[in-house]
Order: sequence, then structure tokens, then C-alpha cells
Amino acid sequence: MTTASTTPASARPDTGRRPADTGAAAPAPGRLGAVAALASAVLSMAAYCAGLAAHGTYPFGPAPRAVNDLRHQYVPFHTHMWDLQHGTAQGDLFFNWQSGYGVGFLADFLTYLTNPFSWVAGVLPREHAEFSTFLVSLLSMGLAAALMTVFLGRLRPGSPWLRALLSAGYAVCGWGVVEGTVVPMWTWGLVALPLLCIAADWALTGRRWVLGSLAVAVCWFGNFYTAAMATMAAALVLVLRLLLARTDWRTRFRVLGRASAMTAAGMLLAAPAILVCGLANAQSQPTDRFVVSVATEPLTYLAMLIPGTLPKHPAPNVFAGVLALLLVLTLPFQSRVRRRERIGWSALLLLTAVSFVITPTAKLWQGLTLPHGAPFRESFVLSGMMVMAAWICLAHAPKPRALLGGTALFGLLVLLTYGEQPVNRYAGTIAVAGGASVAALLLLYARGLRRPARVTVVGLLAGSVLATTVYAVYGIAVLHDPRHRGPARAQTTTELADNAHRQLAAHGTWPATRTDPGPDVFVTNNDTMLVGGQGGAYYSSYVTVETATGLRGLGLGYAMGGRHLWPARGPVLQALLGIGAVLEPAGKDDVRVRTLGAPPLVTVRAQGSDQPYGAPAGTVWARQQAALGARVYTVPELAHAGGLPAERTGTGFGLRKAEGDGADQWTRFTARCAPGTRAFMYASDLYGVARAERGPKQGFLGDPPVVSAAMKELGPVGPDGLFRFEVRAGKDGQVLPAHAVGCLDEGALEKRVAELEDTGAVSVRTGGHTVTAELPKGSTGTAVVATTAPQGWRCSVDGGPSREPVSYQGLLGVPLGERGADGVSCTYTPPGLNAGLAGTGLGVVLLGLVMFWPSARRRVAATRSLRTR
Repeated sequence: MTTASTTPASARPDTGRRPADTGAAAPAPGRLGAVAALASAVLSMAAYCAGLAAHGTYPFGPAPRAVNDLRHQYVPFHTHMWDLQHGTAQGDLFFNWQSGYGVGFLADFLTYLTNPFSWVAGVLPREHAEFSTFLVSLLSMGLAAALMTVFLGRLRPGSPWLRALLSAGYAVCGWGVVEGTVVPMWTWGLVALPLLCIAADWALTGRRWVLGSLAVAVCWFGNFYTAAMATMAAALVLVLRLLLARTDWRTRFRVLGRASAMTAAGMLLAAPAILVCGLANAQSQPTDRFVVSVATEPLTYLAMLIPGTLPKHPAPNVFAGVLALLLVLTLPFQSRVRRRERIGWSALLLLTAVSFVITPTAKLWQGLTLPHGAPFRESFVLSGMMVMAAWICLAHAPKPRALLGGTALFGLLVLLTYGEQPVNRYAGTIAVAGGASVAALLLLYARGLRRPARVTVVGLLAGSVLATTVYAVYGIAVLHDPRHRGPARAQTTTELADNAHRQLAAHGTWPATRTDPGPDVFVTNNDTMLVGGQGGAYYSSYVTVETATGLRGLGLGYAMGGRHLWPARGPVLQALLGIGAVLEPAGKDDVRVRTLGAPPLVTVRAQGSDQPYGAPAGTVWARQQAALGARVYTVPELAHAGGLPAERTGTGFGLRKAEGDGADQWTRFTARCAPGTRAFMYASDLYGVARAERGPKQGFLGDPPVVSAAMKELGPVGPDGLFRFEVRAGKDGQVLPAHAVGCLDEGALEKRVAELEDTGAVSVRTGGHTVTAELPKGSTGTAVVATTAPQGWRCSVDGGPSREPVSYQGLLGVPLGERGADGVSCTYTPPGLNAGLAGTGLGVVLLGLVMFWPSARRRVAATRSLRTR
């Protein structure tokens, strides 16, 4: 590969004649293009902000913006990054001690936080993490608009101001407003598409191979997920440009080879992000059993071309502004564009659009698997292609006749889709008023007006584009307002968060024991990142199979197929995880800390102590007792005692669905336990409600394989030893397991915790991704660290060789050997990191060779020339 070669001018697409100028001032072309790019950035960001402000959406008013994953994942993750930047987090880029009772973090960082604008979080106060996520989306939009303005000039010379208007529509496209801003790291995809197209253009002209490789690396490192989609789209655009070029096939293949090498070098540089996240995804809880369909009704899909549309059910959010849509519809009539070019761009748009709604090709866009959330995450690439095709049409100065044809198609589109669900009143207004105004201004511009008049028309066109974009954002903000679905809570009130911070800091003993924000105070899925502590709440795409199944086996609940872990409930599980304090509500905006008896983070189990101790094999009671190393539960037989009938099955009692909330809609049971013990119930698949006699209701939301219900306490066992409880099933087909109830002997648990304290670690030290424990002299058996054992951990005993730990009933176990040991040390390295760093090193060497080989070759040639004289 070489950077010195250049592609002949014939390899570039035939561009035809240049469009008329707008009549603007005449600074140097490069400077004018830069000003136009900046103007496009400002226009797109202003339009987005104005639309939100018009409705009063955060940060411009009380309407919440942080909903769904933005609330539950990305605001907490940006808060955690603030802690990392300021040295207050428990953990580092490799490992996060604060969430999920200890989880790997590098894949989360590389997926959610490597958009370069995410680093602004560290500049703002910690409590403004939600604002930092807003800035991530806003600044990404602005940069995307600027880069698209630049690329359109590479695609076809022409007015930079008209390019800027089209690019603003791309930056504030339907995908960006509806999906991208809720998932801020995805908005880097808006940046990646034009940047990769610019890099492909450098490959086309045989220039800047090294810079192009760096551009690819920046795109893939910033967000590898959307970068993969953008890379596919940029490749399709490059192939189309080569097919339309008047050149030979040898030149075409040479360009493709140069672009492929550039892409490969850039991906090598970004190999840590690709490999770490790829392996983390492969090792995570599977979600392929509950993906959504990509099937979309044709008229619904067509309706999504109109700005401001918002589907009730998933559909590709592809609109890119009235101006772009009108020009795309004008392209088939644009006689000043070569026929093959019109056919080529129209075919590219059509085939790309169809590929989104066919499962095999949709999987190709999504990385070979469909997601369990929004199914059309690649929609922004079609918006970008539409803007490119629109520029091909506009740059060739369409005649009035062609514009009238496009306007007629626009009108037909509106008529066909006006009754479709996505076309709300805001989209309808934009289609009618916006479409008419833009069409009229384009017709005026095409009449060959003189310079002052052309400047005026372009100014009015800019105003029309701004107005329709603002109104589209406003309409979506109104329709997306979560307050329509009921009272919306703030992310977390400042006073409550401050109180939680103070309480956790005052009572925290980490790393001796954990402090857990608990299940009863906050409402996000990543509470510990928001308020501190070392708890269990954790929501990420990278929850490993070992973590999810290990904790579920010990009674922890989860949702989203195991990718959202819940905090621990129940004294035994809390003891196993070393939880020494937990937060509880104490009135409005206040919390209090409840201290718990807990062993240290690292404890020792005697050889052979992992027994069920009389609990039925395979039950959560057996697993908890085996992990604890002592008998603390009585597991009674259940007996049906009235209410709705319950059919005895091989696994338990079949329950009849309740038809109301009356007293006769419950199924009653009894169980016999020791007086004074506490009755707990574990029915992970049950969807219903249970309660002890005259006790509070406890909800069970089991919905396998998506939701696994957590263990809940029902109440104390009375003096007669007969525990009465009742269950109300919320669905048909519910089964209460035969051994759903376990009665806890608190005295036995306290005794066992004291034993673990006596035999456990003398001292524990945790680093960012390490844990070291000093044990009592000559300890034998297995050292158990109160975290799970995913791949990546390596442990050593007394400074010996490092080995993979074992899973000790789901927890991280380190065998100490028969001769005994005085200490253990474990280090976590994210799987794929070393291979990824090797790839980056190879990429750097490759770039170095390309950069310095030509000059080295010239020096060698000069030396040989001197020797021959």
C-alpha cells in the first residue's frame, strides 16, 4: 500500500457543471467552507435547543428528558466517570467495585463513555451529570453537521451554504432526536458517517492514508457499535461513487484496496475497544430469546420520511428535514444529473431502506444479532444517504420542471400517509406548511435570480429549514413527555442524593465490608453509581453469565434477562456478600443507615463445608447454606389450606389466576417451622403477590427468561410454629414451588457470621482492579471473596503463581492448598485487553512504516547514487 499514489481525475465521478453561487461574499473557498461548516453546526444545535425550550424540556424547563436508558444507565455512568476523573470511585477503568457486587468496567467504559464529549462530565459539578449527557448529544450533533457539510463539498462542489442547510437536517434527523439523544454515546455515529466518508474520499484520491486511518480509529473508539454501521454505509457510498466514475476496473479495485487497508489499520488502532467489548458481549447474559421484530408496514415506513413523525411501535426514524426529502423526490426528474447517477443513488436509498426491515440484512447492520431494545439503530445511515442524494440533486441546479415533479411526489407521499399513526399533528403541519414554503423557495432559486435576490432566497430557505426543524423537535418533545404516562420523578433530588452521600460516607467501612444503597430508596437501575457505596444495583449489556447466574442461584433477583441486577434482600445473602450497612427511607428526602452483622470481604471456608445441610438439593436454601457453610434454614413442606384451588404438580402447586382483589381470590398455604424464626419465600418464576396472615403484601414479578423474582421476607413464625400465608397469581400457568419457603434461624446465622469473622481475613486491601487479603496464619480450605467469578480474574496464594479462581457457589473462590496459607491476592484483567493492545501496537507500527518508508527509500536511493559516482 502506498500513500504517494494518486487516483487519476477520471476515477472521480463525473460531476457535470457547477451549480450557481448563492451570491454570498467571496473569501477564499477553504475559509468559506469552514465558515459554512461552523454555521451548520450552530444551526443544528440551535434548532435542537429551541425545540426543547419551546416545550420546556430539560435543561430548559421541568419536562424530564432522562427517561428509559438515559435515566437508568447513561446518567449514572457519567456520574461514575466523574468519580473516576476526581479519584472518588471505588474501582478504575478495569473494574467497578460499586455495582453488581463487583463487575468488570472497561467494556462499559468503551461502550458508554468514549464519545469524546462524554469527558465534559468531569468539568461540571457531579450533580449535573444529566446536563453533561445533554451536552454529549448536542455537541455530537453540531460536529456531525459540520463534517457532513465538508463531505458534501467533497462529494460534489457547490454552494457551502446550501450544503450547510442539508447537513443541519442530517444532524437533527429523526434517529438523532428520538433515539440518539436518549442514548448519547450513539450520537457519535452521526459524526462517524461523514468522517468515514471523508476518509473514503481520501482513499479515492490517493491522499492522506495515515490521517484516514486515524479517522477510522477515532470513529471506532468513540463508539464501535454505531461506527460499524457507519463503516458499512460509507463503504456502500464509496462503491457507488466508483461504479459511477468514468475509470477502469483496475483503478476501482486499487481504490477499494487502499480504502480497505485504511479501514483495517484504523480498526487495529481501535482493537482494544473492539475486542474487549466483543468478548464482553459474548460472555454476557444472552438476550436473543426476546428480541423485537423488524417487520414494518410499507405506509408506516413511508410516513417516517416526514419530519416530526413518531411511531407508536418501532419503525425506522429516518427523516432528515423537508429540504432533503423534497430534493430526494426531485432527483428522479433531475435531467442535469446523469441517468446512471440518478438510478444509482435511488437504488442505494431503496436497497438500504429495505435492508432495515428484512431480518438477515437487519442482523448484518446490527452486528449479526438483533437487539432486545430499539430494532432500527442503524436508521441514521439512511438519513445521511438521503442528504447525500439530495445534495447531488441540488448541486446540479435542478430546473423548475424537476422541482415541480419532486413537489408532486412530496404531495402524493403526504396524501398516502396522512392517516398513518406516525403522522401526528406536528408532522402534518410540517408536511403541508413546511413543504410548501421550501418548494416555493427552491422554485424561486431555480429561476436564475440575480445575486441580491438569490441571497435573500437562500436566507429565507435557511429560515424555513430552521423553523421546520425546531417544530419537529418540539412536536417530538411534546409527544415524548413522560408526564403523559403519569407523574414523573426527577433523576434524584439533590437533597436526597446529598443525604445518601453523607450517610454512606459516615457509615462506610470499605473494603472491610460493603455499604449498599439497598432496594428501597432510589429508582434508577444503577443507584450505586449515583449515590456511592458498593451495592448490587447494576444495569448493563455486559453483565456476565457467571455474575447473573451465580447471584440468581443465591436468591438475587434480576430483570432484562439478567442484564439488570437488583440489590440483595435477605440476611443470609447480605452476609454472603459482606454487606455491613444498607440505606432505608426515613421520610421525604431523607435516609437512614441500618447496620448489619457481616463478615469481612474475604472469608475462609473449611474443606468440605459446602454442603446443603439438609435443605432439598437444587433449592436456593441449599445453595445459600452451602455457600455459608452452616445450617441456618428449616425448609418445610407446604400444605394447601383453602381459598382458590391449587393443583399439586411435580414441581409444586399450580395456581389459578385471580379474577379480582377480593379475599376469595387468594390461595392459602401453611408451613410448620420453629417458633420465632423468620419465613422467607423464593419463587423466581412467580408472577403474583404473597403475604403472611395479616402481613404486608410482597410482589413477585417473575417472567422467565426476562425477569427472575427476588427472595422476599413474608414475616415471623408464631409461637405455635404454624406459618400461614397466601398467594394471588397474576397470570395463568403460575406454579408455587414445593420448597418456596425457608425459615431462618437468626441465632444460627449470627453464630456463623461470628465464626467467619474469626476465621476470615485479618485485613483486606482493594486497588482499582485488585484485592489482597491477609489471612490468619496457616489458613486452609478455600478463601472466598464476596464477589462473583467472571473470566478475567487471576489469583495467587502467598505470592505464588497466579491461577484462575474457582466458582464457590457462585462466588470467587481461591483454593489455599493443604499446607495452609497466610494471604491471597487477586487481579482482574478485562478479557481481550492484551490482544487488543497488541493490535494497537501493530497498527502503530503499520502507520509508522507507511509514514516513514517513502523518505527512507529516498535516502537509500540517494546513498546508492552517491556510491556510484
